[in-house]
Amino acid sequence: MIRVNFDDEDLEYAGIDAGGGNMYNYQSQPFTGIIEEYATNGNLIGELEFKNGYTDGVTRIYFESGQIKQEYYLKYNRFYGSYKLWDASGNLIRHIEFDNDGDEINRIIG
Repeated sequence: MIRVNFDDEDLEYAGIDAGGGNMYNYQSQPFTGIIEEYATNGNLIGELEFKNGYTDGVTRIYFESGQIKQEYYLKYNRFYGSYKLWDASGNLIRHIEFDNDGDEINRIIG
């Protein structure tokens, strides 16, 4: 799967879809792959998966230290699978499971 930096000149913001999600093109085509974003210190602070220009798949957000902060899955601007949230010390403080329609089915933590 292709991974591109958020600052890549071939990556272009294509607007907002009908559900409020961001859309991206890469080299003038709807983007499929992962967009990475880095802090000024060089640490990875975000990974967002896209399919055909739309947010679809895993999103990971990191603290500037590089420690993971959030991990969740989106499709059609709805959560599916698991949503996890950590504090800056690496402790899991929220874990929620969603069905494929975006409905919460299990709150494991938080």
